[in-house]
Amino acid sequence: MVFRSLSKHGSIAYCARLKLSIGLIVAAGTLGFGTHVSAQNNGGNNNNNNNGFGFQARVVGGVTIRPDGVLQTATEVEQTQALADLRARLVGPKGELNQATDRRLISLKNLKKVVLASIEQNQPLPEEVLYLGGLTRVENVFVYPERQDIVLSGPAEPWKIGANGTVVGAKSGRPVLYLDDLLCAFRTVQDARKSGISVSIEPTKEGVMKLEQLLKRSLQSYRNNPKALEPNMVEAFGPQQIKLDGLPSDSHMARVILAADYRMKLYGMNLAKPPVAGLPSYIEMVSQQSNVGQLQSRWWMACDYSAIEHSKDRMAWKISGQGIKTLTEEEQVAADGSFKQSGKTDRIAKKWADLFTKKLDELATKDTVFGDLRNVMDMCIVAALIESQELQSLSHCDLTGLMGKTANVELAKFEVPASIDPQCSFIQTVQGWVVTASGGVMVDSWQIVSHLQANDAVASALSSGATWNKEDSVWQ
Repeated sequence: MVFRSLSKHGSIAYCARLKLSIGLIVAAGTLGFGTHVSAQNNGGNNNNNNNGFGFQARVVGGVTIRPDGVLQTATEVEQTQALADLRARLVGPKGELNQATDRRLISLKNLKKVVLASIEQNQPLPEEVLYLGGLTRVENVFVYPERQDIVLSGPAEPWKIGANGTVVGAKSGRPVLYLDDLLCAFRTVQDARKSGISVSIEPTKEGVMKLEQLLKRSLQSYRNNPKALEPNMVEAFGPQQIKLDGLPSDSHMARVILAADYRMKLYGMNLAKPPVAGLPSYIEMVSQQSNVGQLQSRWWMACDYSAIEHSKDRMAWKISGQGIKTLTEEEQVAADGSFKQSGKTDRIAKKWADLFTKKLDELATKDTVFGDLRNVMDMCIVAALIESQELQSLSHCDLTGLMGKTANVELAKFEVPASIDPQCSFIQTVQGWVVTASGGVMVDSWQIVSHLQANDAVASALSSGATWNKEDSVWQ
């Protein structure tokens, strides 16, 4: 995203440049999520296993993908239909799962058995497996060598469909964890080790140069009413390209990461109003300054975890921290339209990034795609922890069917987003007009799990109430 300040004195100054903030209005939430599993056969084809949630949702994160790969806002009709489809398929929790708890245990050994059996028998997966027993965070990983098992633990609630279409905990309104995202984290754990997982939406060099040329030619004619220039600005800037690294571009996880970053940039660019108080847009904050200056900044969201604590025998692990933080850095625009990181931080951009980070916990229940993003980060941390600390070997729990490139479980597939059309916003300041036309997310899970800290107190979580009693159950 390129910001320009159209000065009353007739000059053009760069106000900011954000790597990921294209201006399409998009509704909050993730609508119509479903997952299916399929076995890979020797012929190379997939035998789809409809588990009751296997419909191919077109609406995720309030957006749809056109046949030409362009991300666009879902219509009200499309969102209503997606919500109705999900409600029609959701059965809801039963028995003990109807009760909220501070600690629910999920057995990866038994999870593997259920998932692989459903493939072999062509049977649907139960909801308690699809939604991992209603977990809303992962706080502990326990190792049980005597059971040959690895167990995830965290708070859990009965699940329901939230107002914006996300499957959430009935008590807190926080999104629950999805099996599909956990399997994606397992599948991509080695790719994450090499380069991390990231998404960005970037303007082309040609688009940046064309927009600059257009503004230079048209400034005098449109300086009192730049909104009239919007169609020409959009055409000059052109579609912005979506880049995904370290994960399948057609996965639900990719959609969550993309939608969360997109929502953040809409709020920053004053193209959507956040559903929480006390969070002005970055553009509003800039417009209050007496001298905007020449700035090019980008924002991105990254993992935010404390050092991972473990017991002395490494049988108990604790994951803590907010999960997400927002970062910013200035960039420089070259003559050819390319960008270079400066290593510096703009004061106003950092203030907005810090404020957005502070509001993320509240946003997780109001614009639940941010809760989904935190859940995705939790699961990437779990996958990296299991792999880096060789917990399969330590526990004698073989996750071959679920972990790595050889996993024989097919993830849910969604249309692949390729680009986004730009849209402008305009705010008048004491200097003139601030015009926006059109960051990213970085999940560096292996970097997080490299920061370990021994703490024998973590072992108490394994011994107090975390004992496994149901031999064949996925949850407890």
